[in-house]
Amino acid sequence: MNICGFGDAELEFPVEVHFRVIAFADAGTDAGVRAAAERLGLGGDLTVGNESAGGKYHTFNLTLMVESAERMAEIDRAFRAVPGVKMVL
Repeated sequence: MNICGFGDAELEFPVEVHFRVIAFADAGTDAGVRAAAERLGLGGDLTVGNESAGGKYHTFNLTLMVESAERMAEIDRAFRAVPGVKMVL
């Protein structure tokens, strides 16, 4: 068991984490997000979420058990590095 501080809360690993990737709605960004998920071994877990009212942005969702703070940070960094990704929540 691993415990990590996260803001005002402490996380106890393993923990179920819900990631939401908000990105421009274009083919290049979609491909980049999907490729990042594949590199992380999470391609089968990635789902497409909502689209903004104007169609400029959409989301990808990912829910999984994370074994460590390092793995959680690795996933976050991989998605943030994709051109066209605006936020990872």
